[in-house]
Amino acid sequence: MTVEINQHNSKLFWFDLEPNDEKEFITIYILVDDKITLIETGPACSHNNLVEGITKTGINLSDIDYIVPTHIHLDHFGGGGHIMERCQNAKAVVHPKAVSHVSNIEKWWSGSLAFLGEVAELYRKPLEIPESRIISAENGFKLELGLSSLKALHTPGHAPHHITWINDKSAFVGDSLGLWYPKIGKAFPVTPGYYRHDLAIQSISLMSELELDELFYTHFGPRMSEGALKQTLNEFKDWMRIVEDGIEQNLNSQEILDILFLTQDGLKLTDIKHGIHQRNTHLGSVEGMMNWAMRNNETK
Repeated sequence: MTVEINQHNSKLFWFDLEPNDEKEFITIYILVDDKITLIETGPACSHNNLVEGITKTGINLSDIDYIVPTHIHLDHFGGGGHIMERCQNAKAVVHPKAVSHVSNIEKWWSGSLAFLGEVAELYRKPLEIPESRIISAENGFKLELGLSSLKALHTPGHAPHHITWINDKSAFVGDSLGLWYPKIGKAFPVTPGYYRHDLAIQSISLMSELELDELFYTHFGPRMSEGALKQTLNEFKDWMRIVEDGIEQNLNSQEILDILFLTQDGLKLTDIKHGIHQRNTHLGSVEGMMNWAMRNNETK
C-alpha cells in the first residue's frame, strides 16, 4: 500500500489507514501545534501503514507528544501499544475507564475475541502500555497543545469509555456520531453488542450545543457540521423505532436489517460501495439496538 496524505489545513493532516487493504474505513489524524498529537491508531495489523503515514507527513516518530484515541475498541486503538513503542516520547491519553485495560490487556483482548471473533484475530492482539505513559482524561480535561487545545467531552452510548475530542470549532468524533459515508452524504448508527441508546442520544445532543463547524470521523474522514447532527440524530431515532417495531413483530436481526435497507435512504449503497465490513457492521448495530431495547423493556 502507498499512503496518500491529505493536508486539511496548516495544522491538520489525515490519511486512509487501509487495514487489511480495506479502503475508506479508518481515518488517522495528526494535529500539529507546539505539541504534536496522533488521533486514533487503528488496529495492530495496520501498524506498518500507520508508521508510513506518519513518516510521510515529515513528522519524526520521536516528535509525537500525545497519542489520543476516541475510545479503545480494536479498530481505534488496538495498535496503540505498538506505536507507543516507536514513539518513545509520547503519552497516551484515554478515558479513566480505559486505563486499566490498556495497561493490562488480557481482559480487553479476551472481551474483543468474544465479541469480534475472527475479526479480532484479523486486527491482532494489542500490546500493553505502561501506566507511567498513560494520562487519564476526565470529562472536561484539557490537553494544551500550544495555540490550540483538545478538550475531552465524554460521549458514552457507543462505549462507556468514549471521548469526543473538541479542538476549537471542530471535533474528533470517533463512533459517537456513527459511520460517515462521504460518497453517500449520510451517517448511519454504529453500535456494539452492549449499547446505551439513551446515552448515545444524549451525547449527540451535547455535541449539538457546541456550534461546531467541522466533524472529523474515524469512519470516515472530515465532514462539515451543518445539518450533520440533525441528520444523525434522526437516523439513530429512526433505526431504534424500526428495531422496536421489529421486536414487537418477533422479527430477527436479519429481518430487521432487511427493513432498514429498504427504508433508510442510502443505506443499501453502503453495502455496494464498501465491501465486506458493511452488512455485518450494520447487522451488529441492529443487534446492539435490540439488546438495549430488550434490556430497557425489562426494567419498565
